[in-house]
Amino acid sequence: MQEVLRILDANLNRAREGLRTAEEYARFILHDSAAQQSLKAVRRKLEELIRALGPAAPALLAARDVAGDVGLDLGASATRRTSADVAAAGVKRAQEALRVIEEYAQLVAAAAAAPAAQARYALYEAEQRLFHNAPSSQLARLAKQPLMVIITRRLCHGSWRTLLEDLLEAGARCFQLREKRLSARDFSEYATQFVERARRRDALTIINDRADVALASQADGVHLGQEDLPLSTARRILGRGALIGMSCHSPEEAQAAAAQGADYIGLGAMYDTRTKSVSKVSGPSLLKAVVPALSLPIYAIGGIKAQNVGELAEAGARHVAVCSAIIRSRTPAKAYTDMVNALLHGKKIEEPESLPTTEVSP
Repeated sequence: MQEVLRILDANLNRAREGLRTAEEYARFILHDSAAQQSLKAVRRKLEELIRALGPAAPALLAARDVAGDVGLDLGASATRRTSADVAAAGVKRAQEALRVIEEYAQLVAAAAAAPAAQARYALYEAEQRLFHNAPSSQLARLAKQPLMVIITRRLCHGSWRTLLEDLLEAGARCFQLREKRLSARDFSEYATQFVERARRRDALTIINDRADVALASQADGVHLGQEDLPLSTARRILGRGALIGMSCHSPEEAQAAAAQGADYIGLGAMYDTRTKSVSKVSGPSLLKAVVPALSLPIYAIGGIKAQNVGELAEAGARHVAVCSAIIRSRTPAKAYTDMVNALLHGKKIEEPESLPTTEVSP
């Protein structure tokens, strides 16, 4: 088994080196903590693999024979033109090494084959996050926004244009347009106008459900529900530059969304809401189960208002998505500012005065 131990030793080294190469790219080039964490998770799987080797693990180093390795090549590596090329080569090298380990481990410690396979599949997911998500600059802008304002035009108190300007003046820089009743053409025309105005103030605009409208209006991204387009399909439509969020209602759905490459998660419903139909109210306890487990922004959503946002902050919320409590308020700018202060600083605020739902002209 000496030769098999040499194979395992060489490929464990190759996997570690490839992972580190990719991790440095995520850390120092992309400044993408989510991608870096996903690669660290693969390295933790490697440690599980080594433990599963049992008595064979200590023998790996003794089996190493650098001088006798006929495949040793100390020449220059293949030409890399960009830092992304370097990272991509490292990921592929690690994937190949993990496959070799998975096969040969069965000859000396069959229990190690499973963690090798798990590490390989975790690396496939990490590769997707590293190379097929929104640029780190967009992710950083999103992460800095504690409150995403969800706008449904017919629910607004007055004109959406006035609402947008007031909120921009108050510091809002992240909006989601949710329009279930508009045709694709009307939604696209409205979204295009909204995006143009928001972009003048460096604000992000995300379209609910409709990847086609997001593409046509040149919005910054799309927010998907569990029954909408698959995330991978939306990514193909909108490209790497788009932000893609997903609605989740359980820890399992949140983990799956992160593995698929979601840039952020809308988690809820936190409380009962009349803005949209919800099948289950999960409450703040859901935040406690999800926020510590994931590194991407988690936007608590559903029935959030002045009286309960402090409770969400205590449960670990750092981001919230709010609709009615802001857009139906008589003073939406103040409602926004108060909500952010309550979320970030724990300041208690009075329930803002809001209006009954009314239909308004566009």
